[in-house]
Amino acid sequence: MKEDVIRKVALDIGNNRIKLLVGEMSPDFQRIAVTNYVKTKSNGISKSLIENPEALAIALKETISKAESVESPITRLSLALGGSGIHSATVNVKTSFPAEKEIEKADMDNLLRQAKRQIFGGREGQYRILYKEVYNKKIDISSGIVKEPVGMVGKELQADIHLVYVDDNYVQRFIQVVNKIGIDIDRIYLNSYASAKGTLDDETKKMGVAHVDIGYGSTSIIILKSGKVLYAKTKPIGEMHYISDLSIILKIPKEGAEEILNKLKNKQIEADNTIRYGAKKVTLREIKDIILARTDDIIDFITTTIDESGFNGHLTKGIVLTGGAVEIDGVSEQIASRSGYLTRKMSPIPLKGLKDAFYSDAVAIGIFLEDMEREYKAYLEETRQPAPTIKEKKDKVKEENNFK
Repeated sequence: MKEDVIRKVALDIGNNRIKLLVGEMSPDFQRIAVTNYVKTKSNGISKSLIENPEALAIALKETISKAESVESPITRLSLALGGSGIHSATVNVKTSFPAEKEIEKADMDNLLRQAKRQIFGGREGQYRILYKEVYNKKIDISSGIVKEPVGMVGKELQADIHLVYVDDNYVQRFIQVVNKIGIDIDRIYLNSYASAKGTLDDETKKMGVAHVDIGYGSTSIIILKSGKVLYAKTKPIGEMHYISDLSIILKIPKEGAEEILNKLKNKQIEADNTIRYGAKKVTLREIKDIILARTDDIIDFITTTIDESGFNGHLTKGIVLTGGAVEIDGVSEQIASRSGYLTRKMSPIPLKGLKDAFYSDAVAIGIFLEDMEREYKAYLEETRQPAPTIKEKKDKVKEENNFK
C-alpha cells in the first residue's frame, strides 16, 4: 500500500450478503478510487439480529481474507447498522442566560445534553446514537434561524435536535464479533443514512426526499430536507419475504423461490410468459400477483412512515428507491403508481474502480464516502484559522487604539 494515500475500509453486514469495500483517497483529497470490493454469503444473522456470533465471525473473516493482502492487511474498518430496533426522535430545547453573552460551543453542547435527557429520560447509557442533527437554531425568540450561533450574542439559545438511536447492547454484539477476528472499528453509522449517502446527490437532499432502501431482510426509510436527516424508520420486511411468499404459495423449496425471483430480476422469461424452475413452469401472472401483495405491505409502510414524520408536504423530490429488492420487476412501478409520490429508482454514486454497481451496493459505498468526507473535513479543521471571538476582537481594537 502507498503510504501517502488515505485508505478506508467499509463493511456492510447484510442479512443475505456481506460486502467489504476497500478504497483510497489521494493526499491532496482530489481523487478517490475503490481498490477492492468483495461480496460473500452472510451467515449467523437474520432480520438484522445476530443469531450465531461464531458463524458470523467466520463469514466476516472469510470476507476480509479475500480483500486483504500481505502488503495491505485490513486492521480497521467502519460499518453501518440498522434494523427494526432503530428509533427516531426530535425535540425542541432551549437555554437562557442571565444577561446577553457570546454563544460558545459549550452552550451548544448543553442543548444536546438537554435533548438526550428529554428523549432517553435519564437512561442515556442504554442507547447508542447513530445519527444526530441540530437544526432550526435560533438566538433570542425574535430572531430568525441562524446557521452557526457560536460567536453570536444573545440571551436565549434554542434548536431542534433529532437523534436516531438504538439499544447499545445491540451495537455491542456487532463490535464483539468484529473485534473477535482482530479488527478494530473506526466508526459506526446509521445504515439508512449510509445508503442515502451512497445514492443521493446534494440537490435531492436539499429539496426534500424520502429515501427508501428495500433490502433482503428489511426496508429502511430516511427523510431528508435542506441536506438534513429529519426522520428515520426501519421495518423487517424485504426480499426474503418475497421468497417466503413464493415458496409457501407455490409449494416449492426456498431455493426454488430464490431461483424464480432471480430469473425475474434478470428477465429470464420463457416465450410463453412463464419462468422455469426445474421441470416446472410458473406463469408470470401468478408470480407477479404474489409479489404485488407483498409490495402493498411495503407501500403501506412507506406512506404511513412519511405521514407520521410530518414532512409529507415537503418532499419535492418524492421517493427515491434503492436496495436489492428494487431490482425485482414490477416493484418500483407498483410503488410509483400506488404511493401517490413521484418515485424513481436511483443507482449508487459511481466510483472509479467500481464497475457495474448494483442498488444493493449503496450502503457500502455510502460508508466509504462518509469516511472520506470526514477525513477531508478534519483536514480543513486542522488547517483553518479559528475565527476570533468578540472578546478577542475588542482586545485587538483596544491594542490598536493604544498603539495610536
